[in-house]
Amino acid sequence: ADLLNCGGCGSAGPQPQHLKVWCEAGACHLGDCEPGFFDCDLDPSSGCEQPMECKCTPGEVQPCYEGLLGTENVGACHGGTKTCAMDGMQWGSCEGQVLPAEEKCANGIDDDCNGGIDDIPDLDGDGWTVCDGDCCEQKFQCGSPELVNPGAFEFVGNQVDDDCDPNTPDDQPPPLCSTQVKFKSVTAEDVAKAIDLCQFVPKNPAPKDKKWGVVGAEFRLANGNAPGGQMSNMQNFQAAILQNYGTGGVVPKKGQTMAGISSGRMRDQNDPEYTNPNGGSSFGSSSQPPAAYLAAHGGQLPASFGCKGNCPAGNGANDSVNARIEIRVPTNAQSFSYKFKFFSAEYWTYACTQYNDFYLALLTSKAPNLPKDKNISFDGKGNPVSVNNGFFDVCVPKSCYTCPNGTVELQGTGMQVGNTGGATQWLITKAPIVPGETMVIELMVFDVSDGILDSLTILDDFAWSVTPSEVGTDPTG
Repeated sequence: ADLLNCGGCGSAGPQPQHLKVWCEAGACHLGDCEPGFFDCDLDPSSGCEQPMECKCTPGEVQPCYEGLLGTENVGACHGGTKTCAMDGMQWGSCEGQVLPAEEKCANGIDDDCNGGIDDIPDLDGDGWTVCDGDCCEQKFQCGSPELVNPGAFEFVGNQVDDDCDPNTPDDQPPPLCSTQVKFKSVTAEDVAKAIDLCQFVPKNPAPKDKKWGVVGAEFRLANGNAPGGQMSNMQNFQAAILQNYGTGGVVPKKGQTMAGISSGRMRDQNDPEYTNPNGGSSFGSSSQPPAAYLAAHGGQLPASFGCKGNCPAGNGANDSVNARIEIRVPTNAQSFSYKFKFFSAEYWTYACTQYNDFYLALLTSKAPNLPKDKNISFDGKGNPVSVNNGFFDVCVPKSCYTCPNGTVELQGTGMQVGNTGGATQWLITKAPIVPGETMVIELMVFDVSDGILDSLTILDDFAWSVTPSEVGTDPTG
């Protein structure tokens, strides 16, 4: 350093940079900074070390907040303090502040400081957030994020975890929930399981638990009323869980079981408490078809146009059994299907008469373009499924019935006794639904105009589809 020489003071030492010095009264004095220089560290001995104005006073403390305008002191966010550096040329970092952060799930804190607590955004608009278990909110995560959430069903083989549940693998169907034959104490829940509706869920769950599944199942009469004293007949005779019906190859279309509902005893010749359906079982139950169905047809059952021409329909709904199943629809389902097979001991003697036993499948849904009468199962000519329909094809040919499928599937059922029973082939019904809605399907069979000569329906293979469908019934192929 340059030596400081204050004349007569005789002082010598380091020369403070850019600082005026002089000798007065035998003492050396330090003066002001030279023009354009500043002593920011407040230490004259170091001279005027900065060629620019000082930023702050060393050790000075000020409040600070670096978040977006309007977020300070909102929710978890608040300010901190910053301290001037010892060289006076800069402020230290803002210590102690809390800035807006990504909202955390269910911690009761407004983490993003927008005025809302736990308001996780639903980025794909599907009604589920990451806090509800949604595993795909944006397209970079999956192709269609609005279809992927815990309310969806697992569509096997599409390489997507549709329901955001690693326990439901994409490469294999869900496990079976019905494996055993059952003839006594059969419930509507048993019927739902036998047709492969295996997921049962609460009716009013918390939003994050709003998964698809059966929310309720019960037996009712055809008119929708509670069965009262007929419940025992429905549970112990009119409904059954089967692994076969007869010996002619009528077996489940999916899984190990199928359901059967009958206006008589749902039994074949090898089952306990079998009764010949050609004589039939009368339970003395008198009811009416569903009021909405009748209203859509002028207050009476609709006539059918079978192979014999325009046939009468009869009246009443005797010995009815109605499995009413209420289901919350998956959020990615556009339609559903199920398979059924109708048998009747009324063939062919009472075909095209008023003894016209019916099978109905009534759907309550918000889907557009559903039939006014709600029935979604019928023959290829648009007739409801009844004795007078035009598609008995498992039978002995008589009159105008050609019976293209022969009689093999009648064997062992009792329907073959005296060659007076007939059946349809397996049929598949498809219908649209609204994703995420709660739908009701009522599967019912009943005698018409009398209570004898039984009719029944075998049901199986309920399945969801991500593809839209119109209402229709076709052979399964």
